[in-house]
Amino acid sequence: MLLKRPTYRRFDYLPRYYKPELDEKERFKEQMRRERTKTRRKSRPVLVWGVILFLVLYAYIYLSGVGR
Repeated sequence: MLLKRPTYRRFDYLPRYYKPELDEKERFKEQMRRERTKTRRKSRPVLVWGVILFLVLYAYIYLSGVGR
């Protein structure tokens, strides 16, 4: 009793109103959503690296005395 592993219930669900064309639309929407998030993720590191580069250059110019 203590070593018995639980078994999960399995069931067969058949939707009453299945429309294959809606399923294709949903797949297309999900694919477009994934593509859009991939392009957004790529643009963020460029912005972060640009800000870091700007801060390093500003600190170098300020500390070297050229900007005074």
